[in-house]
Amino acid sequence: MAPSNPPSKPLSKAPSIQSFYKREVQVQTPNTAIDATPTPTAPGDGFSAEEKATALDPSLTKWEPTREYTETGIAELEAGPKAVMFVGRVVNVTTILGQNPKEPKARGWHYVLLGDGGGVVSIKIFFANKPFPVRLGVLMTVWTAFVSESATTEVGNVQGVRAYANLFPGRVTSDHVMAHEHSEGTKSACRGVIGYRKGEPLAGLMTLSSYTTSGHDDIPSAKILVCVKSIGARRTIANKTGGESELVDVWLFDHTGEIRWSVWNDLIPSAKEWVSGTTILLISNPGFKVGRRNARGSLGITKDTWVDVDPEFPDAEWLRRYAEGRTRKESMRQEWPEGVWDVQAAEYGVNVILFTLAGLDEWVRVEPRRVFTGHINVTIMEMSLVTKHYQNMLMCSQCCGVPVYANTRMTTCRNCSKLLTLALNPRIVGMLLDEAGCIGGGKLLWSERAWEQLLGRSVEEVTKMTTDEIRLLEQRMVYLRMHLVVGWEESVGKLAVLGMRA
Repeated sequence: MAPSNPPSKPLSKAPSIQSFYKREVQVQTPNTAIDATPTPTAPGDGFSAEEKATALDPSLTKWEPTREYTETGIAELEAGPKAVMFVGRVVNVTTILGQNPKEPKARGWHYVLLGDGGGVVSIKIFFANKPFPVRLGVLMTVWTAFVSESATTEVGNVQGVRAYANLFPGRVTSDHVMAHEHSEGTKSACRGVIGYRKGEPLAGLMTLSSYTTSGHDDIPSAKILVCVKSIGARRTIANKTGGESELVDVWLFDHTGEIRWSVWNDLIPSAKEWVSGTTILLISNPGFKVGRRNARGSLGITKDTWVDVDPEFPDAEWLRRYAEGRTRKESMRQEWPEGVWDVQAAEYGVNVILFTLAGLDEWVRVEPRRVFTGHINVTIMEMSLVTKHYQNMLMCSQCCGVPVYANTRMTTCRNCSKLLTLALNPRIVGMLLDEAGCIGGGKLLWSERAWEQLLGRSVEEVTKMTTDEIRLLEQRMVYLRMHLVVGWEESVGKLAVLGMRA
């Protein structure tokens, strides 16, 4: 038997690249899915919402004109293709939301009348995203490349307007509008009155009483100068077409009378910025609605109406001073002036003067600018604590030109929702009498210290009293004779009660 062959030697293998690298072992963490699918992303154009809003709002973008614009006054505007820039204040505005066949990319447009004291121009401003901050009295700068002499809008020609322009800022590179809302350096710009000459009366200006009596009937270019008395709450009213409209009643006054002005929809933001007793309005060509029976009627605004907010001419300054004095006298809540009188010296000083009411009246009329203090000895003839408590008028304040009443220390204004701190209603004290005259307690300015001394408790304690407790307090105070420490200062406008002495 032949011997078996010896085993052959193994062949040597060449080293591979895999031998230099160790295989990575994938480690699976708990609660983690290996084959989790990625979250799908919504397709977009690469722009954020903020970038889109900035691009669609021309008032937020930086405008760099590509041509030179000629600065001109509104009265000097000429029809034709010319790059001009002019500045004025809004005297009439109407905002319409919807599509226009001439500008399908527009979301809406403004009809604006702009005046600078020399003339008025009518402009139609389209907007693609949101309306411009256009309100009555706002100062605006306009750049445009074309001005026409006749209106191409739905409202037609406007009385007294000789120039018209259509603008679409953001779409037309030659058009731009800038509203100067909070610029300190432009407060007195374009406050002049069209047609006014220094030293001469303004043509067509009449009192409110004359206008409501006969001035509204076929008198062209009628003008009334009024001050804002109060601004009512916003109301929603159903119209004849089945939709809804918003309404705010603004009461206006001058030295001859008062009248209501109905402000609708897009004009409401303008009215909400006015200040009661301070804002002066010159209304040219106002609309007027005759009242039924013995009603006084009401004002309105038409496409031909111009409203100049806080104009600067002598009649407006006189009415502003008159309105400040009248508002101060009629105000239910007047802030107590700090630092005017020395209360301790008035009560316990060496030179204390005892006045009668007649002597005090004569003293004030002879030297109204003198600041002084003194005492009066009076008897309370009437009290209305119980009546005012039943009427929910124990405490009072004033906001938006409207009195606010409650039986609590804090309440909210129904017009602007502002939280108010109330004071005691001065009309809870009726007639005060001495041997020389009498005065109503509601005509006095009472300090909180004087109230506490008179009623024997703090104002917060008065608001928490029950009806029986208030009735007992009223019965105890009627026919009470007392010394009141009073003070006078011309700017305050009322006799102030600093304190009480038994």
